[in-house]
Amino acid sequence: MTTQARDEALDGAMLDIQERAERFGGASLKDGILYFGSTAIPKPDFEIVTKVHSDFGGAASIFVARGEGFVQAATSIFREHTRALDTDLDWSGPAIGSLRAGLSYRGAADILGEACDSYYEPIADNDGAVIGAFLVAFPRES
Repeated sequence: MTTQARDEALDGAMLDIQERAERFGGASLKDGILYFGSTAIPKPDFEIVTKVHSDFGGAASIFVARGEGFVQAATSIFREHTRALDTDLDWSGPAIGSLRAGLSYRGAADILGEACDSYYEPIADNDGAVIGAFLVAFPRES
């Protein structure tokens, strides 16, 4: 896949995950749980990330802010045959500083041991506080 095609795929997948989540309503954080409208993330069927994964072929995750970091609340990524939920965003990785500052990150990242081209976008509440993040990613080509 060319760099342009990879960028287009990342853009399309990010737009899709954002639109799917925002269909439920605005983002908020209540008692440590991320909501879109009145829908808690994760929904029991992980519909948002599963659909993005099936439509685009890459990984899709929704993180919730916890303390100074971010934890996967919904993901299409599996570890040992189960979804990699409650996995912390890597503190030494390149995305966390950008997200904490309310900025997106696009570039190389190690996602649970796999080198990926990634795109992270912060999720903000109505007051502009960063309360989570979207992730879409594709394994890096050798």
